[in-house]
Amino acid sequence: MPSFFIDKEFTGIDYTAKPLEKGEYDNCTFTNCTFAESNLSMIPFLECEFKACNLSMATLNGAAFNDVRFITCKLLGLNFNNCNDYLFDVYFEDCNLNLASFYKLKLKGI
Repeated sequence: MPSFFIDKEFTGIDYTAKPLEKGEYDNCTFTNCTFAESNLSMIPFLECEFKACNLSMATLNGAAFNDVRFITCKLLGLNFNNCNDYLFDVYFEDCNLNLASFYKLKLKGI
């Protein structure tokens, strides 16, 4: 049975030591969290915000990002093209997106 996380705040958590719990994250905020090389596959993020997080080289197979904001995040080498493209909607502000891939994604307005 999947977990649901609604309106939760996660601050300063290192998900390289303990993986992010599988479930649906709706209107959650992640601040100063480390997801580097973490497996975020098949996790839906709906209306979430990532602030000053490191998601470099995370695995995103089938992950859903719907109305998700990344602010001052490190997003090196992310393959957004492996995400679920249904309702894919992301916003980036002051992020490091070096070597990130958006191959074949519809990015109109992003």
